[in-house]
Amino acid sequence: MKRFGVAVLSTLVLSSAFANLAGAQSGDIKVIINGVTQQYTQSPVVSQNTTLVPLRGVFESLGAKVDWDSKAKKVTASKNEDTLTLNVGSKLAYKNSAPVQLDAATQIQKGQVLVPLRFVSQSLGAKVNWDQSTRTITISNQVDGSTTGEANSLSSKPLTAPVTKVTYDTYYNDSLTYDDAVKLAIADSTSVKTGEVNIDQTGKIMKETGKNIDFIPAEAGNEAQDKAYKGYAQTNLNYEAAKKNLEMTKEGIEYNVKDLYNKLLQKQNAVKLAALNIEDAERKLKVAQIKRDNQMSSDYEVTQATNLLTQNQSALEKAKKDLDSAYVSLNQVIGYKPEQRYELKDKPVYSEFKDNVETKVSQVLTSSTAIWLSEQKVDLAELSLKLYNFNTQGNTPYEAQQLDIDKAQYATEGTKRQLEGLVRSIYNNIKGLESQYSQIQAGLVSARSAADMAKKQFDVGLATELQVYEANLKVTTAEQQAEDIVTNIDTLKMAYGKPWVMQGASS
Repeated sequence: MKRFGVAVLSTLVLSSAFANLAGAQSGDIKVIINGVTQQYTQSPVVSQNTTLVPLRGVFESLGAKVDWDSKAKKVTASKNEDTLTLNVGSKLAYKNSAPVQLDAATQIQKGQVLVPLRFVSQSLGAKVNWDQSTRTITISNQVDGSTTGEANSLSSKPLTAPVTKVTYDTYYNDSLTYDDAVKLAIADSTSVKTGEVNIDQTGKIMKETGKNIDFIPAEAGNEAQDKAYKGYAQTNLNYEAAKKNLEMTKEGIEYNVKDLYNKLLQKQNAVKLAALNIEDAERKLKVAQIKRDNQMSSDYEVTQATNLLTQNQSALEKAKKDLDSAYVSLNQVIGYKPEQRYELKDKPVYSEFKDNVETKVSQVLTSSTAIWLSEQKVDLAELSLKLYNFNTQGNTPYEAQQLDIDKAQYATEGTKRQLEGLVRSIYNNIKGLESQYSQIQAGLVSARSAADMAKKQFDVGLATELQVYEANLKVTTAEQQAEDIVTNIDTLKMAYGKPWVMQGASS
């Protein structure tokens, strides 16, 4: 049977070097495959004196196809006529049905299946080297002819044109839709539970106070009856308000989850783009070094390229931390553990926003719980004035009680103005984002055309790998900028019909 390739190292003896790494931070370990530094959301780790590397990232870079069975928690990798299978949590792998003993069990961390480094040489026949001083793992499969060629050559080669690709979270123990996230958040919300108790409590109070009501007074009369009816009116308002407040609380949760869910999508994009920028900076640094070595430029260009690489590396670390924080924020709302990671199943799709803002303002003003509650307070103030008893000593002066109506009316008007302003502001923000989206789409046409031209020039030896990569990177950057705009629009569309949810989410 055809082999993956001639095994340059069938057995890699790195145990003594790896033993020194047991207490190290996983992020300190660098992986270079066929001359290209790899970027993973989960860096290599050291477990029980064994170095574990992300399976998909390494295997695909060496030419293997990798498939994942989420139900069976099984990974299948194939190249040519050879097939490898591994089960998460097992120390036994199979190559063409023949068992292969692993130094440590496979495991999942941050969405990546990790395997012992030595398994790379055992299964793919790749050459693996560990540099203790730089904490760098170097992997190459020269026997497959996949190396980049002479280090100091600037000429184009008849190779496959490089593409902007980064290994990202591929394996997950779980997936999450937006609807399921909302259900989890509502089920875990103490505010919802408190609201449900409040409805039950105010309902019991309303029922009890209603027992003392024999009729509805039209004007001031029996002081005790008037007082009882005003008490009942207040408890009835409290009951209806409790029901509406619970509804508004759930709407606020729906918006909050939408906001966090979409922000998590954006942070994932940020990590991908940061990783691609690092690869771009590394390519530029390599070109600068080659030009300097061939006396085509000075050390200044190399220094500038080195600084750019350092900046991009810092940007990637920040992007990873932001991504972790985004997961933690959503996890806190839906009741997941902070470290839990999952695949987001729902990605917003762009569609032009068409709506009559004047009609929407009218709809919002008639459906707002806040306005309804404010108007009920006006009615309650008017009822108190209608049942005002001038013979009761110690009462608030009649003229002062009249002002309670004015205050309630001003509050209602203020709430209406605030919500109307929010509707118009959200509408304008959406239309502004749509304008940006259109501009990016127009730029994408040119960027894709330029990338296609760079690929054709590369194929005939008129462009370098760096030029092709940079052209593709411009396309990828614009595409992810467009995706971020679409997620922002998606969040705003939810707030447009119920602008009070933005206030509820913030509180």
